Amino acid sequence: MNISFLIGLVAGVALVVYGIGTSGSSLSQVTQSFIDFPSMFITFGGAFSATIMSVPVKYLKDVPKNLKVLMKREKINLNEYIDTIEELAKEARLKGLLVLEEKVNAMDLQDEFLKYCVMLIVDAIEPTKVRAQIENEIDCIEARHASAWKVFDTLGSFGPAFGMLGTLIGLINMLANMDTSNGADALGKGMSTALVTTFYGSALTNMFCVPISNRLKAKHDEEMIAKELIMEGVLSIQSGENPKYIREKLNSYITYEERGSAAQADSEEGGTKKKSKRGKSRKSEANA
Repeated sequence: MNISFLIGLVAGVALVVYGIGTSGSSLSQVTQSFIDFPSMFITFGGAFSATIMSVPVKYLKDVPKNLKVLMKREKINLNEYIDTIEELAKEARLKGLLVLEEKVNAMDLQDEFLKYCVMLIVDAIEPTKVRAQIENEIDCIEARHASAWKVFDTLGSFGPAFGMLGTLIGLINMLANMDTSNGADALGKGMSTALVTTFYGSALTNMFCVPISNRLKAKHDEEMIAKELIMEGVLSIQSGENPKYIREKLNSYITYEERGSAAQADSEEGGTKKKSKRGKSRKSEANA
């Protein structure tokens, strides 16, 4: 569960509602000023209708799936990718590239993109063609991901526009039906009703559409870094580079803090293995 997104959403809505509630003289006055159903129909209905006309139906069908991805807390662990690529590099250096197919299937990798890239070098395709194919695959993934936030970008662009349209409609009705005998009171009330549509449009864009779009783009950028890391690692394996050098090259994709934690974990694992070996040797000596 993506807690930070939920905290931001709940806090934003709560603070805006609290600000609205404390800005008026009474609850009934605030309710009458900020709840206007014709304005909601114009702003929300118009924005959603224009969005449906602007984007393909397939994009709209994918909205629930994209929101589900948005709420996942999963973070891509680049260290795991580096460890896997280093292991594959060692295997290829000892036994050749053809053994990687069996190795990949035995490792039960969850990332289909990594499997795809490894299979390209197993099939003995030229390095330039492998790079071109992987880059083309990444471009296609980026195009598919762009459809996820395009719906929210489009909806966010229409929100303020239809809010302003509702304001113009309200001003036209206010001026057409203005009673001069009531003076400034009638003018102020009519202006308040006209401006509430602008508030609805701004709230739709800045509290929902833009944050959702930005979060989807952030997840996309994080995934693209992993894809580029995999591409560089697989091409390095194909060129026969030293596994340690490959690891150092791929470490540029992670921070120094993450490199230190990975090195510490490796040293602890190595110490555990040494202890187990010593224990076995002592047992064999005692038995002897």
